[in-house]
Amino acid sequence: MIYVKKELPSKEITEAIVEITKSDEWKSANENDSTLLRSFFDKLDKQPIRESLVREQHGLCAYCMKRIEPDEKMNIEHFLSVKGHKNSVLEYGNMLGCCSGGSDEEVTGQRILCCDASKKEQEITIDPREKTMMDRIRYNKDGRIYVYPEDKKLQKDIDSVLMLNGKLNDDGSLKRDTSTQIVMGRRGAYRNYENLMKTLHKKYGKNQSKIQSVIKKKITEIEEMKKYPEFAGVLLYFMRRRVHEE
Repeated sequence: MIYVKKELPSKEITEAIVEITKSDEWKSANENDSTLLRSFFDKLDKQPIRESLVREQHGLCAYCMKRIEPDEKMNIEHFLSVKGHKNSVLEYGNMLGCCSGGSDEEVTGQRILCCDASKKEQEITIDPREKTMMDRIRYNKDGRIYVYPEDKKLQKDIDSVLMLNGKLNDDGSLKRDTSTQIVMGRRGAYRNYENLMKTLHKKYGKNQSKIQSVIKKKITEIEEMKKYPEFAGVLLYFMRRRVHEE
């Protein structure tokens, strides 16, 4: 997961939302009628919303960090679910861009969905929009994601609601990856970090000052990209940790 710094919605998006909320039908809508509330959301032109979400998330799913594009394959996720949160249904700040979560994948055997496709209407606490919370995200070398310091509620959101660690054995080890193979993807991102470090050690030997300087530069390069690499949070986590070891 990576921190999502929410932007203000465009004038086009704002005006469309205001127009809907002025209607008597909206004002009288029951906040527990999720079908009706979603019908109001569906009146919005989704394309400018998709484009805005993808831009502020640097082209990555808000939960698993797989690549998303502003097309119909991406989901517009309501962090606070539609049912019971009428005032947030049309609120741009409540919207996140997500991958399909495996809902459009053709797989054999049991399908393990993740992200919005797994979450559906469930409520979660872990929030990509909260930087202090995202600063607590950690990764193991095998691709698993966890929260530090330990927080059972947040970890449950990761493991059981968003399914970001796939299906786990009782001892916490990986039993089966998601349909979209996000654990494998994070493992690959760690291998990219390992390869980077091998290259730097081969080139600069024991010159730790130079190695640290190159890593800091690479961190800045990624942070300034319009589109992050897939699973960028993993690479950034291990590089930042390496810098802080100095």
